[in-house]
Amino acid sequence: MRIVGGKNKGRRIKVPKKGIRPTKGIVRGAIFNIISDKANDADVLDIFAGSGALGLEAISRGAKSCVFIEKQPKFLFKNIKDFPLLTKKIKVIVCDFRPGLRKVNNKQFSIIFVDPPYHKNYMQDALKLIFKYHLLRNKGIIIAEHYSKEKFTLPDDFSIFKKKQYGKTAISFIFKKDSND
Repeated sequence: MRIVGGKNKGRRIKVPKKGIRPTKGIVRGAIFNIISDKANDADVLDIFAGSGALGLEAISRGAKSCVFIEKQPKFLFKNIKDFPLLTKKIKVIVCDFRPGLRKVNNKQFSIIFVDPPYHKNYMQDALKLIFKYHLLRNKGIIIAEHYSKEKFTLPDDFSIFKKKQYGKTAISFIFKKDSND
């Protein structure tokens, strides 16, 4: 697996043979084509980071910083080690997503990636905590990668502005509605 764009395009990302479901390169490329204008100089939160592919891709494409939340960060740390020039832009919180999100509740992010394991209903819980702690910056975006048949609800002031499907994977792009909408 490789970084698909930006300064580190082509650099390898290590992933385990089983245990995590990394976002495929074609899907990452599509995500960043949709949000390309938002990635530059962004503060990024990557929840359920796994190998770190989404956050590392964001940094490669000009993000200012990335906070990774990952319960089992073995491959995340291996990948960060392979990108030594990026380490000053990276913070890793090693724990379950619930206390991890509580630890960042004093910060807001331009881009939040949420990519939980499928069939565990973590998406709804993660979104509730993001909204509860006001983690999304004004005009920010949540990119939620989830099983295509998974259902979740959003608060009234949030909306899905685009949804893409890649086999069993769906990507929902969520934003906070402007009060002028």
